[in-house]
Amino acid sequence: MGEDTSLGRLLRHHRVAAGLTIEELADRSGVSTRALSNLERDLVRRPQRRTLTAVLDVLAPPSADRALIEQTADAGRLSPGPCPMPAPPADFTGRAEALGRLGDLAESAQPSAVVAVLTGQPGVGKTALALRAAHDLADRYPDGRFFVDLRGTHQHPATAGEVLQRLLLALGLSESRIPTDVDDRARIYRGLLRHRRALLVLDNAASEEQVRPLLPGDGPALVLLTCRRWLSGLEAVHWLPQEPLSPAESTVLLRTIGRVEGVAPERITALAGHCGHLPLAMRIAGQRLRDDPTLTVSDLNARLAQARDRVAVIEGDDSGLSAALALSYRWLPVTGRATLRRLALIPGPDFTADAAAAVCGVELAEAEDRLDGLVESGLLGLRPPDRYGLHDLVRDFAATCLERDEPSAVPALRESLVTWLLEATVRAGRHFEPGGPAADDDSDADRARDWLDAERANWLPALRIAAESGQDDLVVAVSDALHWFSDQRIYLDIWPEVFRLAAEAATRTGDLARQATHLNYLSWAQTLCLNDASAGLATAQAALRSARRAGDRAQQGWALLYAASAQLRLRDFDAAQRLLRRGGGVLRAAGDHEGTAQAMSMLGIALRALGRTPDALRVHRRTLRLLRDTSFPIAAVPRAYSDAITCRWIGLNLADLGRWGEAVGILGEAVAGARACGLRTQELGALIELAEALRRTGRSAEAGEHLAVAIELAGVLGDAESVARARAAQAELNARAAQAELKAGAAQAELKAGAAQAELKAGAERG
Repeated sequence: MGEDTSLGRLLRHHRVAAGLTIEELADRSGVSTRALSNLERDLVRRPQRRTLTAVLDVLAPPSADRALIEQTADAGRLSPGPCPMPAPPADFTGRAEALGRLGDLAESAQPSAVVAVLTGQPGVGKTALALRAAHDLADRYPDGRFFVDLRGTHQHPATAGEVLQRLLLALGLSESRIPTDVDDRARIYRGLLRHRRALLVLDNAASEEQVRPLLPGDGPALVLLTCRRWLSGLEAVHWLPQEPLSPAESTVLLRTIGRVEGVAPERITALAGHCGHLPLAMRIAGQRLRDDPTLTVSDLNARLAQARDRVAVIEGDDSGLSAALALSYRWLPVTGRATLRRLALIPGPDFTADAAAAVCGVELAEAEDRLDGLVESGLLGLRPPDRYGLHDLVRDFAATCLERDEPSAVPALRESLVTWLLEATVRAGRHFEPGGPAADDDSDADRARDWLDAERANWLPALRIAAESGQDDLVVAVSDALHWFSDQRIYLDIWPEVFRLAAEAATRTGDLARQATHLNYLSWAQTLCLNDASAGLATAQAALRSARRAGDRAQQGWALLYAASAQLRLRDFDAAQRLLRRGGGVLRAAGDHEGTAQAMSMLGIALRALGRTPDALRVHRRTLRLLRDTSFPIAAVPRAYSDAITCRWIGLNLADLGRWGEAVGILGEAVAGARACGLRTQELGALIELAEALRRTGRSAEAGEHLAVAIELAGVLGDAESVARARAAQAELNARAAQAELKAGAAQAELKAGAAQAELKAGAERG
């Protein structure tokens, strides 16, 4: 036979030589007569290995002929055909976790074919990941590896019937045997894959309707499906959402692609950041560096840092990412395009549907529908549990579209969003004010606290915008509403800015009492958050002057308290004591009950610092009795705050006096009270102090449990000093326990030795 002899002719030749009919060969091999007929007529050019082995075992051709038949089948099976698998990018970087997951899926034994959906925004590297995985897994799929571009972002995506025709041809079915009906094609396609270990990459899917007929049924095949849209209608698939690369991976990629030899690492890191860590954007940037010898990393970084439309700067005259984004944008409905544009005004990295409704001027249900559409388009990401986010480059693109398509509407849209965000902030913050709307409703307060935490990256930039645009009353209202909430988040570094903006806004209004109030808040933040007691003292003195000019007695008293707080940090305890006595008197005269209680508690702190611990203990106990007197007119929130803090100070006083048993009880109250109020910094300190009191009273196991909680909480708060302090206490506890165990062991050994000696002596006497 000639070298161009087909597989079908070879098989027929050896069947005839063996003296077998097709029916006899089918009976002996277990392969159907129809399958054998299709093989011999070359209707199937790439048979399953199991089928071919069964046939050849029956035909028993000479070894050389058998090798030729197997080589011919392999050549047909692995030839490029109509669906060749491209090579992965030579510069592919990272994605170890995703590749590992795909490897695990390939190994998993499942009755149905495995379908993995790689989804994500344009430029994130979905196709590159699929090709890399297909290359890595090639040995596990000897029955063929096929790639089809579904053209999901084109004006006319590939139809399911068109794709099935290509796949059927690639699987070895002759064109004349391919039916015209899509359902019939899908049925044959699934039948061909039922026993084949084949790998298919279906790239750039458009919709569930396009994809569903292309998914295999039962069998060992693996399908890697990439799409920008979240094809939520697909069932029994494995979702692998892809995010931008990590900073380390981004640096490796840029070094692989670009002309960056000798460039400082921080400049490459900056370039990766400007590219949003998107592989496509970094490839384009790296290619520009490689192809333009006059362009340096510093030049590109400078241009990107100043550019509003980073996509255009990265690409220059190229069309990669801009084209991908523009095409996705054009395919959106009118409302989708408007929504995407306006989402660029939301300042934070993620947001809720409520914010989208506000910026788009629609009802919440309508906003949710629009956001779902953008998620399915791949332009918007889901951020569990119920938030959405735009990648930086998509945001830049959307902002450019906004300036281009509706520039006159931008100021009004921005003002509307800022107003909505800040009014929502005021409503949430008021839950923590004395006598606030939800002072006795924990569930509402919890929701408000969660909202303020989650939306901080949105309401803080909105506050800056409001201050810049002269919305002074709104800025002051936000500061007023957040004053009591700030006690729960004292570890945040935002408060000096929040209260500075408010103090400046209050000054612009000319209202001296408001100015004094917000200068007092700023003094608190400078002293406690910035740890700049000198600045805090100066600001408190300015607040005192404004309060005196305004005739506001309460703010005069608070200014004295904040000045005393600064003096405590500056370790001028005598000055602090004098200020507190003055401030407490002024606040009592002004009828400010919250301030009165706080002045008493702070006086106890000053007395303890002066070494007058018994006096400090008496003052703190008197303060606690006042706070727990139901007739004392103080709101629930500041009462609870002050109660927890005062309990802690009483515990510290008792510890100073060596009264550890009493300290355990009151410090336990401090921990519980601080935890209930959300005063996490106070809770942390009280936990460490309670652990020490428990150790001193011989309750080491309980002490260890509290230290473990303290270490975890300190880690959450980012308080390295407290982590070190708690770990040191834990180490000492463990060392003491080990020492006690050794001592106990030695004592036991001594007892045993004494008993043995006594027994010997008794034996000697008996002898």
